[in-house]
Amino acid sequence: MLSVAVIGAGVIGLPSALAIQEELGPKAEVIIFTDKLSPQTTGDVSAGLWSPYLLQNTPIDQLTKWSKATQDYILKLWKNGDAKVTGISLQLIMALSTNKNYKPPEWIKISLGHSEFSQDQLKYYIERYGEKFTGGYAFVGFIWEPTKFLPYLEKKFKDRGGQIRMRKVDNFAELSHFDVVVNCSGLNSRSLVPDPSVHPIRGQIARVRAPWQKHTFMLDTEPGNYIIPNEDCVIVGGTHQENDFNIGIYDSDKNHILTGCRKYLPSLTKAPVIRDQAGLRPGRDQVRLEIEDRKIGEKVMKIVHNYGHGGSGVTLSIGCALDAARLVKEAAGFAGQSKL
Repeated sequence: MLSVAVIGAGVIGLPSALAIQEELGPKAEVIIFTDKLSPQTTGDVSAGLWSPYLLQNTPIDQLTKWSKATQDYILKLWKNGDAKVTGISLQLIMALSTNKNYKPPEWIKISLGHSEFSQDQLKYYIERYGEKFTGGYAFVGFIWEPTKFLPYLEKKFKDRGGQIRMRKVDNFAELSHFDVVVNCSGLNSRSLVPDPSVHPIRGQIARVRAPWQKHTFMLDTEPGNYIIPNEDCVIVGGTHQENDFNIGIYDSDKNHILTGCRKYLPSLTKAPVIRDQAGLRPGRDQVRLEIEDRKIGEKVMKIVHNYGHGGSGVTLSIGCALDAARLVKEAAGFAGQSKL
């Protein structure tokens, strides 16, 4: 039996472990190593918006493929009546931009439905908010809340015979007895690989109680405000701070978030703040998804890297997991098609 170790149990690690189980079936034993489970993972801070974000040089064709695979998976869960247990909501999502070189993102074409704002619509928003908007769009998309879907995936993984060992891996040599190791360690890849190109992109948000808000609004600029309804709260943000390792709360960021979001949605002035949070997105110049042959002592380890997803971990999760599972099969010398 093939032994596979997956490092990480967040929005990249858990889907990857499940995809490997599905791809290899009884041929493989899959064990996750992690020092954090939901609700303590980086992904738990996020609102779960399906929308490619902070990906820098990742090729658009790969971005589109991975995002589409994730959207298809969420759509299947939604159609099967699993929306509540997996934290899914289908929403109208609108975005405005002040970028001088604005053009709609390529990935918008694979959304469930979209439209660009007309000049008359832009004029309305310019007059309403007093900003020089250069473009905007709206699309129908999903919110997939990590605080709900991570426990769901964890249970599914265990029900299929998967094991989770609560332990931080500091060196790949610790797992050299496995046939294949899958690195989904996110920001920790900075020291584990080591990969100095991995860096934190700090994001601060606030969770507020505003049950009347039913659609997502965001500024398609950086740093831009956004308002994203979840089932139990509305998440307002946010920040984009490169190479900032602080997960404490900055009062200046809190003011930027609340003042900005209340400008675009005045009713939020009545929304009490439930809590403030900050997390560190695993930034990189592009997603790393590939096999590495690494010599550890007398053994050549097969390592599948799957990290560097920036602020798009949820959006790329299933697509990257499927490719990671195929790479595990390749590394192990198996052939065949994906079953997920």
